[in-house]
Amino acid sequence: MDDRSWMYRDSPQGLRRMDYCNGVQGFINFATSIPRNFTDGGIRCLCKKCKNLKFLHQDVVTMHLLTRGFMEDYMCWYAHGELFVPDESIEEQVVGSTSSASNMHEVENENSNPYRNMVMDAMRMSESNVRECPIVEEEPNADAARFFDLLRDSDEPLWDGCTNHSKLSAVAQVFTIKSDHGLSEAGYDKIIEWAISILPEGNRLKENFYAAKSMMKPLGLGYQKIDICPNFCMLYYLENAEMTECMTCGHSRYKPRTGRGKTLVAYKKLRYFPITPRLQRLFMSPRTAEHMTWHQSHHAVDGVMVHPSDGEAWKHFNSMHPPFSAESRNVRLGLCTDGFNPFGSEQSGAEYRCLSSSVD
Repeated sequence: MDDRSWMYRDSPQGLRRMDYCNGVQGFINFATSIPRNFTDGGIRCLCKKCKNLKFLHQDVVTMHLLTRGFMEDYMCWYAHGELFVPDESIEEQVVGSTSSASNMHEVENENSNPYRNMVMDAMRMSESNVRECPIVEEEPNADAARFFDLLRDSDEPLWDGCTNHSKLSAVAQVFTIKSDHGLSEAGYDKIIEWAISILPEGNRLKENFYAAKSMMKPLGLGYQKIDICPNFCMLYYLENAEMTECMTCGHSRYKPRTGRGKTLVAYKKLRYFPITPRLQRLFMSPRTAEHMTWHQSHHAVDGVMVHPSDGEAWKHFNSMHPPFSAESRNVRLGLCTDGFNPFGSEQSGAEYRCLSSSVD
């Protein structure tokens, strides 16, 4: 990728430099040379206000860029058909290596950017996918655009000249501190406000919790909100999703409306964390995938049990279900209950305890 420092270079007295004007014209020539960039006769406008969200005529885009400037952090024109170029050091390690596959794996683990790896794992991508991704042939969809945004954030320094933190690593580590120490959102914002005040001017640290959360959201695993009866009788889910009263106790689903509010607010909500995407996430990373299939390569020692696969129950299940056990990626879920009474208070006052069991 050629030098594009001209895109964000300050102009004296608000006038545009000649190299900036020439660069804008070069961008327009590049973007209009790719037919797939056009939608309803226009291309994506990448000015500070439009931010690739609007399709405008190329003359309008030119005027916006000359008057407003480019949107932040868009050195690679990936939304306009340019191939994303990975970090040069990583590219040299992967492409230039003539060693065996095992050595390449060691180099990647030891020297590559861990936050870049995190993005790759979360988005089910690899370095080879990025290099071979046909972005020039097809306009990136919303998911692809988010992926490349995060990939760029993982490589972009926190400020120009910073060598130990990227834009993504800084936010990820502050998020960890917030979680470990139970900081409130207001406390998080105050710390960020103070940090920005002592960092070099032009730093790229996200200004508050909301902005940081929006940046990290594509890496996370979502959950589903389901209304429930406040007496825990039922879920308003699937065939019961449209009901407004509990079929067991008759309690209303929604709180009484106050004032002119039109939004219905449920008395109680359940946050459901689907297990399937979380299991899939464990196989996205080669590091955790190795642990997920370890039981297949593990060699048991007679008389020693270091893993459930050494137990008789596991071996019995394998003998009963050979097709399932033959695939090492199939998952056995362990359930452990402790301190609840499944028989109800009328049957017995004692708590019921159960050792872990397997569900396949």
